[in-house]
Amino acid sequence: MPPLRTGIALPIEEIARKPFDFAAMFPGLSRIECEVGFCSALFLTEYANRHSDTGFLGIEKKHAYFLRGLHNLERRLKQDNVKIVEFDAGAVIMMLVPPASLDAFHIYFPDPWPKKRHHERRLMTRGNFRMFHEKLKPGGRIYAATDHPDYAEFIEKELAAVRDLFTRLPYGAADREVMTKWERRQTAKGIPITYYLLEKR
Repeated sequence: MPPLRTGIALPIEEIARKPFDFAAMFPGLSRIECEVGFCSALFLTEYANRHSDTGFLGIEKKHAYFLRGLHNLERRLKQDNVKIVEFDAGAVIMMLVPPASLDAFHIYFPDPWPKKRHHERRLMTRGNFRMFHEKLKPGGRIYAATDHPDYAEFIEKELAAVRDLFTRLPYGAADREVMTKWERRQTAKGIPITYYLLEKR
């Protein structure tokens, strides 16, 4: 079993004063990716272990999920290329992630907020797509997935409003290098999943 890692979690009260300095956060790593809503961090851990040349920022709002994810990272991460923050992802990305600093976003199975009056809380909105576009490097990508048909329909409409910002590339289950725990479970049940791969223009 690998030794426990220290310094993975970034206390929001200590980092909120100025934008992230990814060069200092991940010395020697020029490629930086971000997972929004990492939950148990099993995907983040395995993906980061496979890509030791990349620095990963994980953001999780729910305290119980954050603690579970931190525990899994401390036990399973093989190198120090992951930092995580417990806070609202929209605020962290908007205020702390510098423009054109990320190579990719990973957004898997975000809360669908199914009630119409809650749709404004959804993460995959045209406004947030514009924000993601600003934070991505030229050619940067968004990898995303949902198993909620209504949310998928909503995402299509939101993407149509920002079609000048991204090119949608072919992408599906066969292209997945690492699946999330939820993704494996839903796939085993035969539940359809809609995948997205968007490249910044």
